[in-house]
Amino acid sequence: MAPSTKAKVKITTPTYKNIPHSHKLPVTHRDVVRTFSKLSRQSLISLAQQWLQKKNRDFCRPFLASDQDPDADEDEEAPFSAAHNHEELQEIYKELLSRKGGKKEISDRILEGDWRTGISMYQLATAEIQHLLDHPSSLRWTAKRMAKIPTGKISRDDSMEVTNDSDHLPRFQAQTFMMNLARELGPLMKAHYLITRLKTLPLTILRVYIHDSPYNSEASLAADTSSSDSAKSVLFIWPNGTPFVYNSLATHLGQVVGDESRHLRDVVLQAIPRAFSRPSSRYQLVPTNFTTKSLSALLAYRGPGKSNAAAGGWSVFADHSFSQNALDFVTTGKTNEEEDTTGGGVSKPGPGRPKRALDDKETPEVKRRREVAAGRFGNSAKANDGQGIDHFIVRIDDPFPVLPAGKGAEDEIDDPNVQISTQKRKGRPSILDRSIEDIQEIEEGGEAWVPDVRVSFQGPHVFAGIRELVEQGVIDGEKMPGWMTGEAGVTNGAVRHGRIRAKGAVPGV
Repeated sequence: MAPSTKAKVKITTPTYKNIPHSHKLPVTHRDVVRTFSKLSRQSLISLAQQWLQKKNRDFCRPFLASDQDPDADEDEEAPFSAAHNHEELQEIYKELLSRKGGKKEISDRILEGDWRTGISMYQLATAEIQHLLDHPSSLRWTAKRMAKIPTGKISRDDSMEVTNDSDHLPRFQAQTFMMNLARELGPLMKAHYLITRLKTLPLTILRVYIHDSPYNSEASLAADTSSSDSAKSVLFIWPNGTPFVYNSLATHLGQVVGDESRHLRDVVLQAIPRAFSRPSSRYQLVPTNFTTKSLSALLAYRGPGKSNAAAGGWSVFADHSFSQNALDFVTTGKTNEEEDTTGGGVSKPGPGRPKRALDDKETPEVKRRREVAAGRFGNSAKANDGQGIDHFIVRIDDPFPVLPAGKGAEDEIDDPNVQISTQKRKGRPSILDRSIEDIQEIEEGGEAWVPDVRVSFQGPHVFAGIRELVEQGVIDGEKMPGWMTGEAGVTNGAVRHGRIRAKGAVPGV
């Protein structure tokens, strides 16, 4: 009688543990293919060299010749032969970096050759961060501000104000923060975390890969249980020495962000201040009404030293444009360069220099408009500064001007056929829709009619475009309201009496 054989059955049970760095996704997985297809040749080679370093070999293990089954016949149709050790792979990618070629060559070698058994979660995370560094304007970021939750001893307005107190911001200790964040999210979802500090920018970035499942096994990751094509990665950025947090969903080109992705992002966003909190010191994230696709613009408006919204014409004080104290109003004399540009000195003829000064075609009116624009915008809103904001929308809350007294005006007002539209806007609710408190405030203010008027500016660099219109004379720079210069530091808000409204210390609401 032949001995009975029992098949080994692997049982997977729900767990509270996170997804480790070493767990792999198949090379044909949707997220792997999309992420690697967006990277350039140089970025792919740089990532491969990073994965082959000794500190990353435990969770970026490539397929080597020793991993082949000795009993199986060697696959002659394999596009790439397996290397014998890590040093050999390092030399291969070093040689690929020295010569020209296409990115498909490197992508095929990574996915079909050296890492044919799968891409680890750490590799996928570093690839997404590399794409963000290559294309800083590929995602839309929303800025939040960390603030203390008011207690009985601290009023609400004081808790929202950014001060220089040493105990205002929580201490950012990466290991403790990650443990607290995993404890908050563990009962709700399984996630993979990667936190790193960028060398090129003063930023600390956290990437969270959300896996909406009670299991953290490789089989659960490989199975596409979600029928919707939703984003699974959420990115958070902390600038150095600021109370702000940037957040964004890592989406692909043409990918629609659904309600499921937004809900999962909000769950992670709500857990971040709780991970920073400690007994007798609780924190919350308050909105700043600032959203943009440019990381440089975020650092300019919500970066180190920019918590007081010193933008527009006030940027000359925040950027230390003066050689003396900003409160010292003693004017300094012109420098030698300024005297030369004004035509006070005559340059000697020489190579590359004209024998006589060219006629200045700039009229006094044009020069005056440029000076007005420089005074209103300061050092900001320049076309090539790399700090462009692509949209800016405001709601005007000023009452409609009263018509002058007259027979025609009375007839128009008393006409019973004139009706005021009270229908609400159709479609998705806007962030600028009036709240119940705003409507009650308008009703208590009197019988003046306040129409729902919204002004929207769109373009690659909105405030640089407004500055150019001032220089061209299309907009009167002297009568222009301050919110058109970007000095409020918001991308959406409500305007009343020529100023961006603020609730507490949060402008734009």
